[in-house]
Amino acid sequence: MRTLLTLLLLSLFCTSASAQSSVEEFRLGGTARILNDECIRLTPDMPFASGSAWYEKAIDLNQPFEITVCLVLGKNDEMGADGIGFIFHPIMRTGYRGEGMGFAGLVPSLGIEFDTYQNYYLGDPPEDHVAININGQIHHAASITGPTPVKNLEDGNKHLLWINWDPIEKQLLVVLDGVERANLKANIVAELFGGNSTVFWGVTAATGRKTNFQDICIKKLSFAEAEVQPAVDFGGRK
Repeated sequence: MRTLLTLLLLSLFCTSASAQSSVEEFRLGGTARILNDECIRLTPDMPFASGSAWYEKAIDLNQPFEITVCLVLGKNDEMGADGIGFIFHPIMRTGYRGEGMGFAGLVPSLGIEFDTYQNYYLGDPPEDHVAININGQIHHAASITGPTPVKNLEDGNKHLLWINWDPIEKQLLVVLDGVERANLKANIVAELFGGNSTVFWGVTAATGRKTNFQDICIKKLSFAEAEVQPAVDFGGRK
């Protein structure tokens, strides 16, 4: 696990470090647009928008991965929605949007959500929150980690996110703004993906009647691309 000093150094990434990976390595869908050489705007500040950005190559979960990005979840607090989700799925396909965070209905899948809107009927807490869900189930009764409340994310600022997978320890760690928000200990290759270690990963965002611009800024990506790349089905969206 990263030391506190390392996490403090990572916190500088959102303000000073240049990107070590390119937005050109992502395939965009919906309202997603490139802002600059490191940032993608997934949704504009408008109703019923949805956007996705998928890394163009599948990765191998038998190897470690590390994702360091900065999230911007808009400036609308009470009138803001819905949040950003990270998806891991054997096919490059986005699930139901809006409250579905882009991973609803995808089986098998793992989704890490950064939810900024309280859907009471989904078991959301009143605060912005982080959770890990599997197999396209979005109700928090089915969450395998969380929901963990966090301070308001809709402040217009960049929030440093670090996601790390250790295949030896079978540990998935999510650190937001230098604080651990989720820590999953599970053999996700065997237990979730049926022994298939080849998956795509992407990030999605959506709005509904309430809105926000929502961005992802790529800082550092470190993972092993799968030796055999599956066929890409980018157009199949629900």
